[in-house]
Amino acid sequence: MDFPYVKEALTKLFSKPSTNPYPFAPAPAKPNYRGRIVFHPDKCINCNMCERVCAGQAISHTSEPCEGGEMVTRQFYLGSCTFCAHCVAFCNHGAIEMSDDYHMVADYYHAPSFEEGEEALIVKGTVFKKAPVKKAPPAAPKAEVKAVVADAKADVKEAVKEAKAEVKEAVKEAVADAKADVKAAAAAAAAPVVEAVKEAAADVKEAVEKAAAPQPRDDGKPVQDPAKCVYCTLCARNCPMEALTVDRKAKTWELNEEACIGCGTCATACPKDAIIL
Repeated sequence: MDFPYVKEALTKLFSKPSTNPYPFAPAPAKPNYRGRIVFHPDKCINCNMCERVCAGQAISHTSEPCEGGEMVTRQFYLGSCTFCAHCVAFCNHGAIEMSDDYHMVADYYHAPSFEEGEEALIVKGTVFKKAPVKKAPPAAPKAEVKAVVADAKADVKEAVKEAKAEVKEAVKEAVADAKADVKAAAAAAAAPVVEAVKEAAADVKEAVEKAAAPQPRDDGKPVQDPAKCVYCTLCARNCPMEALTVDRKAKTWELNEEACIGCGTCATACPKDAIIL
């Protein structure tokens, strides 16, 4: 009897396997592999941009009210995820990452329930969302500029008045001493006047520029610079919370204090750097 494969079988019996010993030694993923999603709740600002751009509608969230705000739980269902990484690209704060973990198998057979069997396909995290604090709108820049200009003008007028009095007194003393010294004394007395006027004018200019320039808010929400804004509406169109209202024709820019979450998307979208955070 002929056994043509006995020799080959005996040879392979004492040789090493040709395949990878998975799952005892898992093989690493290829470079740039997009595997299981990693969510960092501490970096999330609840802008919901990831949900808006998710093509597979695999991202959802639930909210529970609590003291001082609400607890928001964001969930990523990997069973619907297409691993396109759009959520990662649109997250400006790095709260979402793609890992190289490809071990995503739902064990419905051994799990006591369907929901527990799907735990391997669910990534979630909870973050605290602070309730918005209503603050009075900042004073109109024009009113502040007018007040600063009025104060500066009063200071200049008072400085000129005092300088003139000093000049008059100096001239009287110089004439009384000698007519020859009148010209030199007048020139010496007039020098402080010119310097005082120049310094006062410089202070006025500096005060006006400082008052006219918008200042960042202490709560991290955006402030518009009317001198740079062209009212192109890009900031309003890119705002994930629709907290901005821009009228291009009327040249108005309004911020909804309660809706704004300070994500900075409007500042990133502005081509003229007219929004300050």
